[in-house]
Amino acid sequence: MVKQWFPYTKLLLIIGMVVKNKITSFLSTGLFENQTGDVSDAFFLMITPAGWTFGAIWGTIYMWQFIWMIYALTTVCRKDDDGRYIYRLGILPPAFYVMFMVNNIVVVTWLFVWDRQWLNWACLVIVFAPITLYICLIISFKRLYDNLASLRRNGQRKDIWLTRILVQNGLAFFATWVSIATLLNFAIVLTYYWSVDVFVSSTIALGVLSLDIIVWFTLDTFFLDKYVRYTISPYIVLVVALTGSFTKNFDLDTNRRNSIYIAGLLGVAGVLLLVKLVLVAYRHRKYPITGDMTDDVKGVLA
Repeated sequence: MVKQWFPYTKLLLIIGMVVKNKITSFLSTGLFENQTGDVSDAFFLMITPAGWTFGAIWGTIYMWQFIWMIYALTTVCRKDDDGRYIYRLGILPPAFYVMFMVNNIVVVTWLFVWDRQWLNWACLVIVFAPITLYICLIISFKRLYDNLASLRRNGQRKDIWLTRILVQNGLAFFATWVSIATLLNFAIVLTYYWSVDVFVSSTIALGVLSLDIIVWFTLDTFFLDKYVRYTISPYIVLVVALTGSFTKNFDLDTNRRNSIYIAGLLGVAGVLLLVKLVLVAYRHRKYPITGDMTDDVKGVLA
């Protein structure tokens, strides 16, 4: 009975997070002293994406989370071929919902701290936003793979794909963006609290992002394929975010080093997105993921 209420509780929390975020966008008095975008503009960096990037990505994040929550609610009402309710199959266990609730609390807390311009505390808080989403993804990837064979046998192929497309790609999209936001917040702290030159702090953030990209692509391609094969959204976020940074900051006269770095990373992200799409198409046809360890390892090594 407890499991049944987790999707409903989570829906209320995500609606509350959306409402609170919208309040910060329109109100400058009361609970919030500033608009979120105004605070960001006050702390200039050489790599901050253009304003349209934030609107497009956050809008997509909220819509995607809302859609997968609607899907999660349907699992309370639907049954598999054996007459079991889908939510009881353990694809999205209570631990998953609890961790995502924690993520919502972290994001809302960051909104208040960021609004007060407590830069150090804001940086500390936002670090937990991607971490909690990573944990959600680990839980989801593991549980889906562990139950893959039984789901296929019980005629729940659509739930396999809905989980991959809506839940896993939606959370990965969110996680990638808040990871980038964490690096931006870190660069702001370096510049405006620790007095590091803005050119240097921007380059440091780009360097850490480069390392993140290399590590993720390596794990994605060679070690975790059976879990994350169909998770494409991180590469899309990278392309959009770096495009926004490029359009706003590319200037070889005043920001040469970071401009070249941003352009190079954008090119790499675009290539990796294409490589990912090609690998997904090839491995899906040649080495379908069945839940059998031996067969799925072959797909990773191909």
